[in-house]
Amino acid sequence: MRGIGLSLSIAVIATIMLVAPTQAAQLNTQSTLIDETPPPTIPDAAPQFTKVIDDLPLMPGLELVPDKDVLFIAPPNGRIAETTAKGIVDVDDVYKFYRRSLPGLGWKALDARSWQRSNDMLRIDAHAEEKTTIVRFSVKPTSSDK
Repeated sequence: MRGIGLSLSIAVIATIMLVAPTQAAQLNTQSTLIDETPPPTIPDAAPQFTKVIDDLPLMPGLELVPDKDVLFIAPPNGRIAETTAKGIVDVDDVYKFYRRSLPGLGWKALDARSWQRSNDMLRIDAHAEEKTTIVRFSVKPTSSDK
């Protein structure tokens, strides 16, 4: 009799284990307002912009190189500006970042390194020096190309 009771107990436990996940899944299918709230996230840091090209975002991982900024205001055509940044980032990632970021700021790609917006032409040149990537940004009026 004792063996039958033990077998019955095992059978009951096995049945509960098989049914419990199904019932739990059914309980979780009904959503409440609390369930629909997205989990809290840490907000991304505000984007940093270069100093002399104030409407150009600085890719995370890059730092501006002091004393490399040049800015000339060239009325009525616009500005001539250059700045340099460096960091331990991949050269290809630099171009990918700006290919994703610049169109949202009104820039149109001319090629992988050149962009145009209104009367401004932006050029981005990135190259590696050992483990550090150096990125030079320059803006000039499009009319100076003619």
